[in-house]
Amino acid sequence: MTGFGRAELKLDGKSYAIEIASVNQKNLQISVYGPEEWPTLETVVSNAIRQHLHRGKVTVRINSADFSNRSATNWDENNLRSLFEEFQALAKKLNVPVTPDAHLLLSLSNVRSNNRSSLPSFDVCEKKVLSAIEIAVKQLMKMREVEGQILAKDLKARLIKINQSVDVMQESEKEAPKRHRDLMLKRLKDMGLELDLADERVLKEIAIWADRCDITEEIVRLKSHIQQFQQDLEGDKNGRKLDFLVQELLREANTVGSKASEIATTRAVLEVKTEIERIREQVQNLE
Repeated sequence: MTGFGRAELKLDGKSYAIEIASVNQKNLQISVYGPEEWPTLETVVSNAIRQHLHRGKVTVRINSADFSNRSATNWDENNLRSLFEEFQALAKKLNVPVTPDAHLLLSLSNVRSNNRSSLPSFDVCEKKVLSAIEIAVKQLMKMREVEGQILAKDLKARLIKINQSVDVMQESEKEAPKRHRDLMLKRLKDMGLELDLADERVLKEIAIWADRCDITEEIVRLKSHIQQFQQDLEGDKNGRKLDFLVQELLREANTVGSKASEIATTRAVLEVKTEIERIREQVQNLE
């Protein structure tokens, strides 16, 4: 599911922006981009996020607003002059010729910037970073929750369609044994073989065929899975459990399709499988 969250962090008077974004993905994948000075950042932040999220491709970025907004107008001329004088003194001591130009000044300004960009130890500011992460994650989850509500509404509508198609299957197959019996007797009659309806052989054939084509158990399980799916949508919306129910719905629909003897049943099975496939794609995005 998609979502975005942002929080601000203050460390030693400097501002940092923490941004967390997520896009659809069946499993949870977390990527953390932050200061190189904090080698344990990815592990700590990933563990914190896993307490809240279970699916999606999640990207976390920690950027320094001070660094990104720095421009030439923020350069400290006195510090730059001091660095230049120190550099000249060192060059003279080492007997290295120095040719002052714009490139040298720019290089010295970068040295100054790098010196000022030092970060506190991650052990010192870990709690503050995690607090900001918590704020950003909550914003992201709120956005995902709104999307989840819309998604659940769509899934409920598709379940209603599936349930209607299951009713069609059940109704259309009720007359199947009678139709099969009449068709069998007609074929026998056309072949000049007259058999009584009470003939044991006729009754046995009809019984075997009816048992082989009976879809009562499949219909019961389909309705049970649909009911369970609807209940879960009203509850926690456990994506992995819904994944399982989708697989079971598809399995039962395929079984009905293999037993179907009526055109109406076959059509209903195709409609059900189409809706199940659409549900499958959506469910993979749910938490």
